[in-house]
Parts: sequence; C-alpha cells; structure tokens
Amino acid sequence: MLFALVVVVVLVIGGFALSSLAPSRTTAGTTPGGTTTGGSTTGGTTTGGTTTTPPVQEDPYTAPPPDMSPPKLPAPETYTEATAWLEKNAVYKASITAPTTCAMKPIDALGASTAELEAHLQALTACLMRVWEKPLTAAGYVLPRPPATVYTSPINTACGKMEKVNASYCGADQRIYYAKPLPRIFPENLQRANFLMEMILAHEFGHTIQARTGIIISELAWEQKVGKPDANVYSRRLEMQADCLAGMFTQTVAPSQGLSADDIARLKVLAFNLGDDVLSGDPAIDSGHGRGKNRQAWYTRGLDGSLSIGQCNTFTVAASSVR
Repeated sequence: MLFALVVVVVLVIGGFALSSLAPSRTTAGTTPGGTTTGGSTTGGTTTGGTTTTPPVQEDPYTAPPPDMSPPKLPAPETYTEATAWLEKNAVYKASITAPTTCAMKPIDALGASTAELEAHLQALTACLMRVWEKPLTAAGYVLPRPPATVYTSPINTACGKMEKVNASYCGADQRIYYAKPLPRIFPENLQRANFLMEMILAHEFGHTIQARTGIIISELAWEQKVGKPDANVYSRRLEMQADCLAGMFTQTVAPSQGLSADDIARLKVLAFNLGDDVLSGDPAIDSGHGRGKNRQAWYTRGLDGSLSIGQCNTFTVAASSVR
C-alpha cells in the first residue's frame, strides 16, 4: 500500500522564485555575521590578487553518457523501511575521494550564452558523476547519469511546468533543469560569483543521489502521512541534506577548480541567500527549504567537514537544526 501511495507522487525537488526575492544585507566575501573571510587559497597560489591554478591531471574515469531511460527509483514497502532508509541508509557509510580532478573551465553564469551554459552543464554532470558514482556503487546503489537541460523560458516537463527562474531535479523523468536567468535571484554583487552555477546544480544532483538511494520517496511518503508543519520539517531535512552534499562536492573539486578563500566565502553567502526567509523577506516563514543560516550551516558542513557522506545525515538531528 505504501508503494502504491508514493509512486504516484510527482517528484519535483528544488526551485527558486525571482519574484519573491527580498533585498539581502549580506555581501560577497562576508559571512552573514559580518566577518570577512580570506587570506589563503585552495588549490592554487595567490600573488597580488591573482590565483594561479595548478595543472589538472585527470584520473582514468570516464563518465557514462546521460541515461535517457534510467531504472525505476527505489521505493520502500513500509513506513518502517522508509524510516530506516532515511536514518540508516547504506550510503551514509560511504565516502568520497578528495581531491577529485575535474577539467571544467570557469564560466560566468550570468553573462554566458545558452550554448555555453549547456556545454558547461554537460561537463559539470560528468564531473558530478566522477565524484559520486563510485561511493554510491560501493553502497550497493546504481547511479545513472541524469540528463540535464538549460532553458530560457517556462518549459513543460514530466513534473509539470518549470518556471522561468528555477533549478530543479524532477524525479518523474530523473532529469535536472537549470534556468539561464537564475543568477539574478541573488543580490547584484553575488550574481557573478565564481562557481555559482556549479554550487546550485551540485545541490540538484544531491537530489539525484537521494532519489537513487531511496531517500526521496521515503521522505515523500512521510510528508504525506504527517500534518503540514511536520511535512515542512521532512522537506527541510531533504533540502539541507542536498546542501551538505553540494558542499562535499565543492570541497573535493576546489583544488582543480582553483577556488580561492574568497570564492569559498562567497559560496557560503550564496547558501545563506537561498534561505526561505531571505528569498521571501519573511523572517518567521515556515516553509520547505529552511532559513538561510541553517542552509549555510549544512553547506559549510559538507564543505569543511570529513569525506564521509554520513555527516550529511539530516534525518537524525534536532528539528531546530533544519529550521
């Protein structure tokens, strides 16, 4: 009965609304508390403000092509199994390898053409597969490479209509979607932040990982069983876990991407600006993604923490940690 309940759910995860953006008081290179971060460089040598990135030496991994007909998503048969998949998933015992070398060139996500963004997106999903396929396979799961699309106007998908400014993972077709205007949801001084597009899409790929490990359908099953306030807590656990996974991806590819300490500081500010309270301008909002300070905290945990995926287990922490 549980399986019948969850398989009919339209799985669309993620999403941002340009119209709901409220002015942010945070600035690039500054944490929300106002402390400037800088002074060191990850993966390169900084001289006079210029970062020299060391040559990238690729390992022999070759990403599979995008899977246009992926296998069905794992689904629990009981709520007991759903809880176990959320709280004690086998993937939590796996670890990523760091550093991971990915030969992607930096891109200005705000100024790049659609064709440039599309090419970069394909390189990015290949890089994400390089980081995540091995640990998921070690945990007993299958990770097909999700097709990914850049769009410039609302499009119809298996999850319904995607808005003009959005980034989402759709579980109904197991694809990732990225809207070209998305950087404009951020304050102007952050819109050209290095690694902005990669950070956003690493979050969406985090939902791919959750989908392929049974976490998404298990979470949605519980969302349907409980009342709205508790459903929001489940949703926030899912979203902040994806934030943490995005942080882990950033950590492992930072050297090959030549990300400086200032770049890293800006990415943490970007995470803060994705909070429901920041985007809506309502500090008391109770919604499905969580407040900026907690989104930033989970992204930072993945970014600065260990290589164990278990550090991103948001389903066993206090609800206040994912408020």
